[in-house]
Amino acid sequence: MELEDLRSRMSPDAQQYAERTLDMYNAPFARVLGIEIESIDLDRVVCSLTVRPEQMNSMGRAHGATIYGLIDHTFAIASNLVRDCTGSSTNCIFYRPGSGKLTAVAVPINRSRSMEMYDIRVTNEEGKLVASSTCTAFAIKRDRDGRQVLPILR
Repeated sequence: MELEDLRSRMSPDAQQYAERTLDMYNAPFARVLGIEIESIDLDRVVCSLTVRPEQMNSMGRAHGATIYGLIDHTFAIASNLVRDCTGSSTNCIFYRPGSGKLTAVAVPINRSRSMEMYDIRVTNEEGKLVASSTCTAFAIKRDRDGRQVLPILR
């Protein structure tokens, strides 16, 4: 995807983050899975993928890891849109088998100085819920020189 194509999928207030979003779009794992960005605004990220034969389980349905990969990458784009964050926890529930085109929508539940929490829902082409997830991320702090500051663990 080219930068201008990505900007056309972003709301005007989110377009200033297009370059950092393009880096996330181009993440090797996302490219292998075939995740596409459908739309982005500051409070909603929509991504999709079309399940390919090599992404299916032994029963001919989308492998749970494929669905989770879509959830996780949609969460990554949402939580890293404005600032650097790193995932800290995920709770994922699967409701029905997935196949065809799957769409994930991430919306914030809560944002604070140190954490972000998102609700992500995956639906199939019929609009039926395939999976849902609550994902939490820690904001990565930086010092005045822009270096990452890690918490001291004891």
